[in-house]
Amino acid sequence: MENQVSVIESNPSALADIMGVSQSSGTTRSALAEVKQIHQPIMGTKKVDGEDMEVAVVKAASYSVTFPDGSVYYSPTVTIRPFMQRFQFHRWDGNYKGEGGKEGRMLKTVLAKSLNQDLKDNYGGYNCGRPSGYVEDFKALPSKTQELMRQTKRVKVILGLCTLDKAMDENGEPVDVKEFPFFMNVKNRDSYKNMDTLYTSIQRKNRLPIHYHVILSGEVKSIPTGVTYGVINAKLGKTVEVTTDDQEVLNNFVDWVGATNSSILNYWAENNKETLSQEDSDIVGSIVNIEEE
Repeated sequence: MENQVSVIESNPSALADIMGVSQSSGTTRSALAEVKQIHQPIMGTKKVDGEDMEVAVVKAASYSVTFPDGSVYYSPTVTIRPFMQRFQFHRWDGNYKGEGGKEGRMLKTVLAKSLNQDLKDNYGGYNCGRPSGYVEDFKALPSKTQELMRQTKRVKVILGLCTLDKAMDENGEPVDVKEFPFFMNVKNRDSYKNMDTLYTSIQRKNRLPIHYHVILSGEVKSIPTGVTYGVINAKLGKTVEVTTDDQEVLNNFVDWVGATNSSILNYWAENNKETLSQEDSDIVGSIVNIEEE
């Protein structure tokens, strides 16, 4: 089992596997804070020469953290220590019409160590509807399939410990925030590529991400329409010695991933029944009941 790690440094290969990185070439979801990069500035007012002026109190491409109690803080840069990474597909289905007039739904797959497999999603399908395997000729696909693939985002989920380098509230006022466990979904292409480059540089050193502090900053980019968005920039900071005290932290992240996947699989089983025969549906239902017990 993944969470049966006796001594964290005794088996580097097993540790790399748990973390979701390759050395070759109890806690629930609500217990973790979520770190995000904000794409638009947060505006406020400050007095300039005695007059109230509208200014960006939190700049675009800064980072926000939302804690389980709902409190939100910001920082232009953050320092993280990555313990684990996993991968998902996400897709927003804006055409969905649900009960009570609800419009739209977010599809998410289970968290996995790679995307090179079919992943069950929370609406009873696989890969959020994205075709399986490698697509050699994208243009040969039907237009609807092409659009669906564009809508389906690959997501790198990073879990670890985070420090806000210059913590502030929504008014730009300094606050004191201690180091905390977090997860972060990396979605946009540039940010994803930058994090991949960082992980590759660590692997070339024959080390693991947990051995480093990583400093995340941000820059603002734009698309031809003029819409701006934030991009994560990452660079290695100081090295960190891994100790047995980190074992419990790592196990908590493993438990969080397990709890998240269990929830998604339960939704998959519930929604997948609609496409099953009665006999198969009863079998799936019995399996879910056994797992719950």
